[in-house]
Amino acid sequence: MVIQHMFGVPVKVTESKPAPPADNRIWSLYVGDLDPQVTEADLMDAFRLIGRIASLRLCRDSFTGESLRYAYVNFFTSLHASTALTFLNHKDLKGQSMRIMWSQRYPLTRKTGIANLFVKNLHPSFTSGQLQSMFSKFGRILSCKVASENGNSKGFGFVQFDSKLSAMTARNALHGTLLKGKKIYVSKFVKKSVRTVANEETMKASLQGQNKQLFIARAQQEEIVNCHTEKLKALGCQEKTTN
Repeated sequence: MVIQHMFGVPVKVTESKPAPPADNRIWSLYVGDLDPQVTEADLMDAFRLIGRIASLRLCRDSFTGESLRYAYVNFFTSLHASTALTFLNHKDLKGQSMRIMWSQRYPLTRKTGIANLFVKNLHPSFTSGQLQSMFSKFGRILSCKVASENGNSKGFGFVQFDSKLSAMTARNALHGTLLKGKKIYVSKFVKKSVRTVANEETMKASLQGQNKQLFIARAQQEEIVNCHTEKLKALGCQEKTTN
């Protein structure tokens, strides 16, 4: 073992090249939110100090060849993959913070949004790394990021755990927490498509309620008018009888 410094952090690096496991199992990491200018060589330089890399693929557009801003880095051992995840997640590469997580062959949990939390009202200086550190005490995190645009935080982020229990425990513990002078809001993440349907149903119910109230109001007005009309008719009849 030798010690090398990477991103200012001392890391133990294995000099020897271990043979692949007998079952040829590969430990794969997903690396996202990459700067468009990051190349395969940049990724290789960043990850190879951890240990021997089995393969690396930067995903590109099949027509233009431009980077899709995510890649897969595969190691021969779980130790090297875990070390890379620990030391390189949320570290900058060409000025852009990398988001690293275990690659999931059957990413049902991640795609369905199960155990996913939405966090808003974050301070502009709050980073993805700080968000992960804050929530990691409640369970294993699959993915964590603070949304940004042109390098500036949008003030909200997402944290996805590997279980609903961990997510709800974190939500109950951190919702309303005062963080850098701002009270954060933590809730269950709801997909935009679901929110759209829910909003449409709410608007529909609201309109139906308004229409019902309008119908009742009109009926009451008509009843009052009819009542006054009947009274006027009755008074008219009385005057004729008197005359």
